Amino acid sequence: MPSLRDHSSFIRPSTRDRGDRPSTREHVDSALAIPSRTSSLHSRITQPIPTTLQIKPNQRTPKTLTHAYMVCGVGREPSQWVRAPPPPHGKIGHMKGAVGQFWLPEILGSSPRLEQDNEIARALYAAMRQDSSHTLYGIALRVWSRADEKRAETIRDLRRRTETEFYDSSDETYWIPYCLSFLSRYPLYDLLGDYLRGMWIHWNKATNLFHAEEVSRILSFPAPRLNDLVRIDMKDYALCYQFPSSPTGFQNFAMWPLFTCLSIPNIVGVIEAAVSATRRIIFVSHYPAMLTVASETIRTCVRVYEWSGLYVPVVHARHATELVQEPGPYMLGITAECRTLFTAPSDALVIDLDRNFVLTSSPPTVLSPGQRAKMITRLTNALNGDVTPSGPPSHLRSAYGGGKLIPAGQIIVMRGEVESVENPLWWNQDSVMSVMDHVCEKL
Repeated sequence: MPSLRDHSSFIRPSTRDRGDRPSTREHVDSALAIPSRTSSLHSRITQPIPTTLQIKPNQRTPKTLTHAYMVCGVGREPSQWVRAPPPPHGKIGHMKGAVGQFWLPEILGSSPRLEQDNEIARALYAAMRQDSSHTLYGIALRVWSRADEKRAETIRDLRRRTETEFYDSSDETYWIPYCLSFLSRYPLYDLLGDYLRGMWIHWNKATNLFHAEEVSRILSFPAPRLNDLVRIDMKDYALCYQFPSSPTGFQNFAMWPLFTCLSIPNIVGVIEAAVSATRRIIFVSHYPAMLTVASETIRTCVRVYEWSGLYVPVVHARHATELVQEPGPYMLGITAECRTLFTAPSDALVIDLDRNFVLTSSPPTVLSPGQRAKMITRLTNALNGDVTPSGPPSHLRSAYGGGKLIPAGQIIVMRGEVESVENPLWWNQDSVMSVMDHVCEKL
């Protein structure tokens, strides 16, 4: 069987751009040109000064900011539910209190509609299967819907047949997970993630209005150009993101969460693995959002060296066994529930982001002991204080920490006070990236 490395969907674009490296989060904030205020029902792009544009021709120029929207889950009629086949190796862990059976999700709805647009249909089904022929970036939100009586009875019947100590209680409530997703040709993790969470918390009691008002609104948002300031107005604040001057300069996420998960020595070990010949890295966490941030952070840290291997920040359970056996290089993110599905190669680094633990029987040896110690010292000094790993931050554990929405990306406050995720006082991205670039350039 041909290697999965040969599939274009698993190859991440090169990150080299020595002449115009991506601006850091701090630089972007200071350079924001605040656009004039607009109403809460409209969005705005602030056009750049024409002389600052250095746009190279692109054969596939997106027409809109967001490519498509879809809802995944089980169908309306329980008689149509299809049980998911058990994995050939290991067992997928269940959430506490979950029914011990998986059902296969299906696309319940999308915009544009599947039957009206073949390209959209291919893109959405490919996103579910992780086998697309080109890169699309996804933002997903898992929501829970209370099961009606018909669905609840289907679940009770299953439990009667599979659980020896099942107690039938007619007033027991069952909740069914569904997934709301945006696909974009741009890696806008914070911007689209905040938008999706913000709109759902506002319209979840009126899903028809959510689709009519907010999904339609973002799907018709025009595609920005390089250097544009994208602004999406909410109620009391606006979500914004300054597009970079280079297509390789996107960084619409914060890097500091990786430093709350791993100690400096462990981060240096991961960086060393990322620039080694085999470069087999497996991130593990209970929180999919943390997996993506960790992968993107390491890829950014080695931007000088260029990451160009197999890159799947969140691996589907059905692919875990095959992908970890790829000859490398690769960077994979696998949820903790799927950890028992595979045995990692001896030269791979398995990094538990929730416990600050790195497992390997063949540590990378790109750096000498002296170089490694020097890099640890320089990274430690680059931070404004000592950092004790405490695991993924709360905004990457739950979409609505404390029952409210706290934006993770850049915002413009229009009225009142708005709580948002702030960079820790100890974080200094300029200094950290200076160390990373220096080390990579010396290799």
